[in-house]
Amino acid sequence: MRSQRGGGFIQVILVLLVAGFVTYMALQMFRRAPLPQISPGNPAHSVMEHVALHLEGLESPSDAAQAEEALRKSRGVASVSIDSDDTAHVTYNPAQTNPDQLIAAVQRAGYRARR
Repeated sequence: MRSQRGGGFIQVILVLLVAGFVTYMALQMFRRAPLPQISPGNPAHSVMEHVALHLEGLESPSDAAQAEEALRKSRGVASVSIDSDDTAHVTYNPAQTNPDQLIAAVQRAGYRARR
């Protein structure tokens, strides 16, 4: 009976040693891996611009949500937030859209917008 308990203990120690060795080797491989090169043409790292649009005609939170959704669906828009003063803060890719197109998107949703 004692020999079985001792055998189980040795197996646990061996499993822990193997797991530690595998973890060590994985970390060594990770350290040797070259860092990914970021090219200037990578769209994830393109230069984004920000514009603040003053929205008019928002009478309820659902109106703000509809205007926000219209902006969010516009091509090239990365993020949109509307503050309590009914100002939409939009981050966008200038290669894909511009403030005039964003204002037009708000107008299509039934609201007014100006810079």
